Amino acid sequence: MDKLYCMQVFVRVVEHGAFVRAADALGVSKTTVTDAVKRLEKQLGIRLLNRTTRKLSTTDEGRSYYENCVRILDEIRESEDNLSGAMMQPRGRLRVSVPQSFMDAIFFPGLMEFLRRYSQLDVEVVFTDRAVNMVEEGIDCAIRGLEISADSGLVARPLSPVRWLTCAAPAYVAQHGTPRRIDELENHNCIRFSSPSNGRPRDWRFTVAGNEVSFVPGGSLRLTSFNAAIQMALVGAGIAQVPDGLAHAEVMRGNLVPVLADCVADAPSLMLIYPGNRYLTAKVRMFKDYFLQAFPKEGWWSDIVRASGVITSGQHPANCQFHPDSASATSPGVSQTPA
Repeated sequence: MDKLYCMQVFVRVVEHGAFVRAADALGVSKTTVTDAVKRLEKQLGIRLLNRTTRKLSTTDEGRSYYENCVRILDEIRESEDNLSGAMMQPRGRLRVSVPQSFMDAIFFPGLMEFLRRYSQLDVEVVFTDRAVNMVEEGIDCAIRGLEISADSGLVARPLSPVRWLTCAAPAYVAQHGTPRRIDELENHNCIRFSSPSNGRPRDWRFTVAGNEVSFVPGGSLRLTSFNAAIQMALVGAGIAQVPDGLAHAEVMRGNLVPVLADCVADAPSLMLIYPGNRYLTAKVRMFKDYFLQAFPKEGWWSDIVRASGVITSGQHPANCQFHPDSASATSPGVSQTPA
């Protein structure tokens, strides 16, 4: 048995959780499978699997080796596909990280069509709002709304522009009034957001006379999820500021209304991110190309303005004046080193 074959067998054992099921999947005997794993363990000088009568699990070293095996086998398969010209049907595992907040409103509809179109891919989606180490965690690519520094070692491709949508339920503004100036937010219950990566509260962003300013919101509730903030706004808990794409559907249904739309500020664009030191594989390229088409090139703001009947004839200084309290906004992110 050569090492590559043993690696393939080990990957199947881990994925199926049993020697017998792995043997059935491979069409070989259980003895062949157990011998392949034993040979790997002997060559490496470590135990890869914990074996009991009831359960089979990887050791810490085995889990790390499994991730490396998957990556190596995928790269070999990718190289073979390149040589054979099988570029239009990428194969193998694609591991993608997506913010938890984006999954329902933005990501899932497009994902279903992507899976149908590229049925030979095994897609694993890691939903998290925290910063991830793409190399160490074996992430092929990630979707995030953030700005990438030039020295991050990451490549970022813009998918869609995003605005900071300040919004509330119609019942809330009917009861408490609609703020006409940024200052008037001080008289409202603001649903605040804190970064799940570092716990820092995020100041709200607005544009005044062409300049971005920040406002420190006050309120009785602070959350680490934009989706949760939208849900609380829907039940009338207060005013929230969220990326417009996440609340787009609720605004279109009339369940949320924009406030202070003349003072809207740009949020970090939605980006597809992948490590810059990696060859761009066909599966990542297909994922990138597909979602470049799936997300609106002009973003969601124009839809929101039309659906809500908001009149935005440029920035209105009278509406956007307030006493600025400058602070830095924070946003969930991706890095090649832990954040």
